[in-house]
Amino acid sequence: MDVITLVVLLIGIVVAVGISAFLVSRMMQSYTREIYQVLESTIAESRSVAPVQTAPEVTEGANESELKLKTPQKTKVTKNEEELLEQLRSIINERMGKILDEAKEKKKRILTLLDFARGYALGYVTEDDYNAFLVKVLNELEEFKRLWLMKFPAKKDKEQLELMITYVSKTKLPLAIKTKDKGTIVLKHEEALIKMTEYINSAVSILDDLIEKRGGDPAVTPLEIRLSNEVRKLQEKVKKLEARLEELSAI
Repeated sequence: MDVITLVVLLIGIVVAVGISAFLVSRMMQSYTREIYQVLESTIAESRSVAPVQTAPEVTEGANESELKLKTPQKTKVTKNEEELLEQLRSIINERMGKILDEAKEKKKRILTLLDFARGYALGYVTEDDYNAFLVKVLNELEEFKRLWLMKFPAKKDKEQLELMITYVSKTKLPLAIKTKDKGTIVLKHEEALIKMTEYINSAVSILDDLIEKRGGDPAVTPLEIRLSNEVRKLQEKVKKLEARLEELSAI
C-alpha cells in the first residue's frame, strides 16, 4: 500500500467521523427540543387543573343566623357514625344469637390441636408449626370468651372459660414437667402427646359443660353425634315407658 492510498483512507475516515458527529448532534438537539416542549405542556396543564382555594366570603353586616347557614354542617359524619353503629350492633347480635354454634366451632378448633399434636408425635409437624397454630387458636378462644360473656355475663362462666384457655395454652411445645428428683424434664414426642391430649380433653370437657348448661348439644364429631342421637332415642323410650306405667298403675 503506497502513501497516496493511505492518505485517501485517512481522509475518508475523518470525513465519515465528522458526518457521524454532525448527525448525532442534530438528533440530540431534536430530542432535547421535544423533551422541553413536553415539560412545558405538562407544567401548563398542572397549573390550569390545580384548584384555586379561596377564602370564604364574609359579607359585612351579615348576622349570626346567615353565617350559620353558610357554614357547612356535619350531618353526613353523624349519619355515617349511626350507620356504622347499626352495622356493628347487627353483627354482634347475630353472633350472640348463634353463640352455641360458635362454641361448637371452637370445640372443633381445639380438637384440631389434637390432630396437630399427633402429627408432632409422628414427626410430621415441628414445634414451631404447632406453636404457630396454637397462637391462632388461643386468639380465637379469647374473642369467643368475650362474645360468650356478652351473651351470658356470669362469673362462673368467665372462670370456666379462662380455665379452658389455660388448659389449651399448656400444650405449647416443648412440653416440660417438674420432678422432685431430676428437676425439670422436657417430654419426648410420645410422652408430650399423652400430656397434650390430657390438657385438650380437659378444655373440651369444660366447653361441653358450658354448652349443655345453656341448653345446647355439644356433639360435633360423627361419633359424638351418633351417641347423642342414641341417647336421645333411649330417653324418649324411657319417657314412653314411664307414661305407660303410670297408665297401668291408674287402672
